[in-house]
Formats: sequence, structure tokens, C-alpha cells
Amino acid sequence: MKYLFAVFLSLLLWSCSTAKKSQTTSSLYTNEQEWSIKIKDGWLTAKTLSLGLYTTSSRKNGLAETTFIKDPKDAFNFYLTGNGEHLLVQTMTTNAIAFSNRDLPPYLSGLPGNTTLHYTLINGTKNEPLNRWEMILKPSHYLELNENKPVGVLRSAGTDIRITAHNHFGKVNSYENVCYEFQYRRQPVAAVIPGNTPRAWVSKEIGTELAKTLAAAIAALL
Repeated sequence: MKYLFAVFLSLLLWSCSTAKKSQTTSSLYTNEQEWSIKIKDGWLTAKTLSLGLYTTSSRKNGLAETTFIKDPKDAFNFYLTGNGEHLLVQTMTTNAIAFSNRDLPPYLSGLPGNTTLHYTLINGTKNEPLNRWEMILKPSHYLELNENKPVGVLRSAGTDIRITAHNHFGKVNSYENVCYEFQYRRQPVAAVIPGNTPRAWVSKEIGTELAKTLAAAIAALL
């Protein structure tokens, strides 16, 4: 009887843990730092987004410029405007083998060659036009989401921003409300939850130029 009770109790605790909402405790996720997101998708107009001070143009299939990716899949591009900027954002998927000759963080460099990666190029801002950025993301398992593990990088020639992913706004052991978190100098500076009810946060402590690039990266994920 005691054995059966122990088994029942362990199953009950496991069940509760999988249904539990585990909110993040980072100081990034505050009302003051959350950006308003609106999606416009009318019958006669193309889908566009507004987030914070920025809006996107409607997306166009294909790439606006050639890249080192020889066979990009699901490629599209759009412009992010606002706050004095007009940034070209291009996004696509490709296999990890395309990055075999490029220097990558450890959590991306050891992937099988046929792993699908999401790749985004972001033009430099008006004040830093030559500082082009790239974002590389890999798929994540729900166990990695439980622990906010690294899934990608947003980087330029002189700056690396690690991207992690977590499910702390959803159920543990699930892909519910996946949140991508941007970490600069080990501190969360931005985050976005794509999907039907998108949310985004950007730290007020970062510089204007970096905030513009993060806005473009968030728009690409949305």
C-alpha cells in the first residue's frame, strides 16, 4: 500500500509540474519595457506589423540582395521604418552545412549538416551604415526551453548577442509561448514571443542604435 501511494504521489507531482506556469524573474519583462505590437492584415491590404516606434512594409518573397547562401529556402524581405530608419531585413532558411566555413558559437558549430537553420540579414542603421548584422537560429527541444538554453546569435563585426529560448510564459515540457531572449554582456536586453498573441520587450538601458537592430530582429521573428 505504501508503495502504491508513493507511485501515485510521484505521478501527481510530475503531472502538476508539466501543467505549471513558470514565469521568468528577469527584470527585462516589465510593463514599462514591453512594446505594443499591432498586426494589420486586411482583405485588400498586405500584412504589416507595428512594434513600438517601428512599422514594417509588406513582405516580398525572395531576397533583395544576393548572399553567401547558395540555395536559400522560404526567403522573403521587408523594410523596417521608424525613428529615422529604413532598414532592409532579409530572412531565409538553409542547412547548417552552409556555415561549415564560418566561425560559429559552440552551440551552433557542432550541428549535423542537414539541420535547418533560420538566417536573417539586417542592414546597418543610418548612423552605422556599414555595421551589418546577421541572426542565426537553430531549432530547440522543449527540454532546452525549460532551461533557457542558447539557440542562436545576433552579431555584427564587433558585437555578439546570444539568443536563448524558453517556455517560461507557458507550460514546462512544452513548446507553448516560446520566447526568444537576446542577451548582451550576459544580461537580457530584449525578448519576443511570436505567434497569435505576440509580445516583445526591449530594455531601456541599451543604446539607440542597438535598440534599432533589436527591433529589426524582433520583426523578423514576428
